[in-house]
Amino acid sequence: MPRKKKQFLRYILKKRGLPSQNRRRVGQSLILLTVFLFFVFLINFAIIIGTDSKFGVDLSEGAQQVHQKEVTVQAKRGTIYDRTGYPIAQDSTTYTIFAILDKNYVSAHKEILYVEESQFDKVADIFHEFLGMEKDYVLQQLRLPDLNQVYFGTKGKNISHGTMTAIAEAAEAANIKGISFSTSPGRLYTNGVFASHFIGLAQLKDNDDGSQSLHGQTGVEAALNHILSGQDGKIIYEKDSYGRLIPGTETVKAEIVDGKDIYTTLSSDLQRSLEKNMDVFYGERTKGVYANATLMSAKTGEILATTQRPTFDPDTKEGLDKKDLNWNSTLYQGFFEPGSTMKVMTLAAAIDNKTFNPNEYYTNNTYTLADAKINDWTVNEGRPPQTLTFANGFALSSNVGMTMLEQRMGDARWLSYLSKFRFGYPTRFGMNNEDGGIFPADNIVTIAMSSFGQGISVTNTQMLRAFSAIGNHGVMLQPKFISGIYDPLTDSARIAQPEIMGKPVSTDAANQTLQYMVTVGTDPYYGTLYSKETGAVIQVDGYNIAVKSGTAEIAKENGIGYMEGANDTINSVVAMVPAEDPEFIMYVTVQQPQHWSLLYWQDIVNPVLKEAMLLKDSLNLTGASPALASLANETEYKLPNIIGESPGKTADELRRNLVQPVILGNGSKIEKVSKKVGSNLAANQQVLLLTNNFEDVPDMYGWTKNNVEKFSSWTDINIDMEGSGSKVIGQSVEVGTNLKKTKKITITLGE
Repeated sequence: MPRKKKQFLRYILKKRGLPSQNRRRVGQSLILLTVFLFFVFLINFAIIIGTDSKFGVDLSEGAQQVHQKEVTVQAKRGTIYDRTGYPIAQDSTTYTIFAILDKNYVSAHKEILYVEESQFDKVADIFHEFLGMEKDYVLQQLRLPDLNQVYFGTKGKNISHGTMTAIAEAAEAANIKGISFSTSPGRLYTNGVFASHFIGLAQLKDNDDGSQSLHGQTGVEAALNHILSGQDGKIIYEKDSYGRLIPGTETVKAEIVDGKDIYTTLSSDLQRSLEKNMDVFYGERTKGVYANATLMSAKTGEILATTQRPTFDPDTKEGLDKKDLNWNSTLYQGFFEPGSTMKVMTLAAAIDNKTFNPNEYYTNNTYTLADAKINDWTVNEGRPPQTLTFANGFALSSNVGMTMLEQRMGDARWLSYLSKFRFGYPTRFGMNNEDGGIFPADNIVTIAMSSFGQGISVTNTQMLRAFSAIGNHGVMLQPKFISGIYDPLTDSARIAQPEIMGKPVSTDAANQTLQYMVTVGTDPYYGTLYSKETGAVIQVDGYNIAVKSGTAEIAKENGIGYMEGANDTINSVVAMVPAEDPEFIMYVTVQQPQHWSLLYWQDIVNPVLKEAMLLKDSLNLTGASPALASLANETEYKLPNIIGESPGKTADELRRNLVQPVILGNGSKIEKVSKKVGSNLAANQQVLLLTNNFEDVPDMYGWTKNNVEKFSSWTDINIDMEGSGSKVIGQSVEVGTNLKKTKKITITLGE
């Protein structure tokens, strides 16, 4: 017997006792082991009870994963409508296509339910026909090794119901069983190219819980995303031992709150007309780099139609992959030097300042200012200088004449008018990432050049805001794109009304400017929009039209000088109809047109204005959308705590909820608000926002009496009120006067 084995037996037999002794010893050992295990169990039990975890694992959460399942229920995204209730963007179901390749995927009757290799070429043909996929790509995906099913990239996603049905029918006709679809929430844009940049896109976004929901990416969809999106619901279901949901066990964890519907100010009829005519103007005539056209109500500030080129179809996504597509909305993003359309504001300011004599003569020879020489376009073309009246000079679009008017006003006075027209500041009309333009630099040449639209940069919305003061008899209006917001949860709505932004020039100055604008299109000798062949370039039968065109140079990217190519200009035109009391304002710009003639304005401005005048009575410009007019209740909006917030972003958010903010000063933070935080703000309620840099007397035209009193309490300026009415129509102290030098202001009230 080996040595180690002997040692082992000797150890075992060493303490051998009687059987009864052995049993007692084993029993004692088992008792001790049991007590030890019991205490280990008690300690672990106490830890589990006290911490609800073991080895870093949340036990309750683990149990829920085994026995419960949380399901996200998508809230309905609000529909975007035109002003009459015609849908522009609405929820839908989209489809993602995939092919089943698992050869074990057969029916109980052994019917093949996967795509056979012999069918690959036919599948590629079908995908190419209906989805535009390259056949080689489809075949490459189908031949990937070791896959049970395969997807087909971006072109295989966001498929409409119609396309899905057509593919399914083609596959069935070819006896292909393995083509299938998964569903996702989608967004339907049934009108195709229809203010595409402005309305924008909503696309699927992955949520933290693995679900997907629609999220606004651009345009109105993005700016009003929190209003449109609502709140997804959460439902918890019990699961059986096989992991299947048990019907009737659902518990609502979070209620579904559907998004609110947005009624825009757009008119579908006018928008379609604008799109069709823009195709001719941009696609067939000018072929420029960019173009933008917008039609606005002169009496309400509502944007009735707007478009730009190049653009895209938000439904089919055609055009999104073009290299020249500008993702920005040129309506409010991207600024430019406006050129001679700015002369409309220069003339109105000079008339208001009483420094414009229409019958005074001057010679439009070179005007020298410091080291700069300013010429008229006629002189640049080699024509000899002319002797003109200042009225003739406006019709001829004379840079020299406008510079002389600016010099007579004086730089400080002219800059004060530009401030009254609110150039240099974004309109803050409710969209995201709006540009503010560039105010003229502090040198005499740049300030003088701004009188004819160079040396100052603007956005389309800023120009439309300024033009509204001319078209609305001196009263400037805020551009608006929301006519109403409907809340399905409470069956209530908020309905927009016009928002007054001040009165930069007198009624008489605005009306006179309109009449001088008429001569631009009717004066056969000086009018720059008069053609010897056709007469007035811009015309609508039966109406006088106030017009002004512009041709601006484009600054170089380095900011030094201007581009010098033959087509390196931004051409623009503004038209208001009828000239005596405008109903509509249209503003069109085109950058670097490859082909150009003044007659091209006829292709876009004339038909759109004609249709606008024909539809004027049906647009319901003074009332609510028919879909909202019958609602008795107004949706509440509680003022959030905005103290310390950015006044610009706050103004955007308030306008998105149809509140009318008045920003006092140009500080970076809000210090005081005229209403209490948490109070309900009625639709169109005017709210004062006092910033941390408030030094000049504001334009109080259109303010409520209560806000005038609040202004007085904040500034300790004595206010005397004259007249009867609820709104300010006049003030005794000039806008822009230093507040510290102001002790008393007399306010005239009216309606």
